[in-house]
Amino acid sequence: MSILRRFHVPVSVLTIPVAILVATTFVAAKGGPDTVGTVVPDHDIHYTNENSLPRWKIDWDRARDLYRQGKAGQALVQYELLLQKKGNIDEARWEYASILVQKKRWRNAGKQLDILLAHDPDSRRYILARAGVSLREGRVKQAVKQYGELFESCPEGPDALKALRGLIDALDKQGNREAQLPLLELLLLRTPGDLTLLKRTGALALALGKPKKTKNLLLTALGKHSDDAELIKLLARTEDALNDSEKAAEYRQQLVALRPDDLQANAWLAKYYLKKGNIGMALLHVERQLKVDPINADLILQAAHLHKQMGRPGKALDYLSLYLDLVPADSRVRQERERIRAELSVGLIALITGKRENNIKQLWQDVGTMTRDREGVFLHLADQLKAAGKKRELTDVLLFLHHRLPSDEHVYQELVPLLQEEGRMDELRHNTNL
Repeated sequence: MSILRRFHVPVSVLTIPVAILVATTFVAAKGGPDTVGTVVPDHDIHYTNENSLPRWKIDWDRARDLYRQGKAGQALVQYELLLQKKGNIDEARWEYASILVQKKRWRNAGKQLDILLAHDPDSRRYILARAGVSLREGRVKQAVKQYGELFESCPEGPDALKALRGLIDALDKQGNREAQLPLLELLLLRTPGDLTLLKRTGALALALGKPKKTKNLLLTALGKHSDDAELIKLLARTEDALNDSEKAAEYRQQLVALRPDDLQANAWLAKYYLKKGNIGMALLHVERQLKVDPINADLILQAAHLHKQMGRPGKALDYLSLYLDLVPADSRVRQERERIRAELSVGLIALITGKRENNIKQLWQDVGTMTRDREGVFLHLADQLKAAGKKRELTDVLLFLHHRLPSDEHVYQELVPLLQEEGRMDELRHNTNL
């Protein structure tokens, strides 16, 4: 069984000679496949004997006039009254159906179009309108049949482009992706400048496992549309499917140049550069993600580890603290933070000499250039001094911390005995803050 028969698409829809497709010019009606046409003409009905107007003519003119005044609801009532009295005026019924479509009253519009088709089953405008309403009603199989027969019967007619678009949309709603692709390619031949259609066709080819076709389609448009983010994103995904990570990275770099906050592109690039060992570029794209999603714990932890790999323990410490604010129960990360605090504090011991107070203030400022977690580093410095038996320096650091953290009971309880021992209790009342 052929693919066309399997998807209930007329065979000749896809076998029209290419020469005809290229040579024929089509004009698409505005509004898409559901547009019925001009709703109400801008002139009234002419009648031979103006001195003796029939009631139906008066009712019809009134219905038209109400619509022109923007009173569509009242116009519908007037058309209904007219058609109840004189149901054989197909042009009036067509106008009535047009307004129903405009108001998205699909079920009633379908009934009116069915009546019109019973009178004139070969009318292409009735069939086209009925196909659009069928699609809106959810009668997708019927819409596929109607659009397909319209296009097949006259593929070079003035309404062929509209029928082709409708057929594609109906197949899309039906889920027949395989049948859509050749029709989309056919439509592209007739509307070569339609970028939206080009991207839709390329995306479908990619979804159907035909990345080479997608690439061939999209590359033709890239030169003229190098600033179209969706086009570049689709090309990047195409290169993914073709296993060309270098080219995919190039496209995603173009994409983030246009959209710096694109989370997916930045996440992909972060992984790409990390795999290549380029820690700096990986960190750049992680931090771009954090600008958009600043409380993403996983990203924060990733940034911490990347900073540490780059030899920036202070920045790593900042990110670890941010992470622990969000995930306080993570004991492994808490231990990691303590290790970095300890590493930073070790190098400070030898610097606490001479004029102690000024040295501590300078150390505080120096640590601040590396990390916002100065208190955490200084608490570890105090532990290091205590372990080394440097009581005087320990007292100075604890006194400094007390003035920075007056509510910290642990610091206060450890500081007071030292001050008493050294006879420096009066210093407890003097603020030596920076």
